[in-house]
Amino acid sequence: MQAAKDVITNLFSGKEANKEANRVCEVCGNEYDKCFEVRRNGETHVFDSFECAIHALAPKCAHCGCQIIGHGMEANGVFYCCAHCASQEGVQEMEDRSPTEKERSPA
Repeated sequence: MQAAKDVITNLFSGKEANKEANRVCEVCGNEYDKCFEVRRNGETHVFDSFECAIHALAPKCAHCGCQIIGHGMEANGVFYCCAHCASQEGVQEMEDRSPTEKERSPA
């Protein structure tokens, strides 16, 4: 298996994965020789930056609308960026972090 560092290096070096000439980012329209592809649900997308890939593909929080670029949270097929936003939409069972040892121990 190829190490992540090698994959990123190849991704932006224009070698191997990007043998074709300049490609066009589907978000900003930039023609760039180091575009990369993201495959999702059987569709292939072409981007010139992670910023454009996030803009196009990251889910949006159902409460605040921010794009979720971390793990986020999901309840009943709805995405939230944090437990606070989930609670504002009536989903109370989510927590942003696990309880600490002190919080778990009875007093």
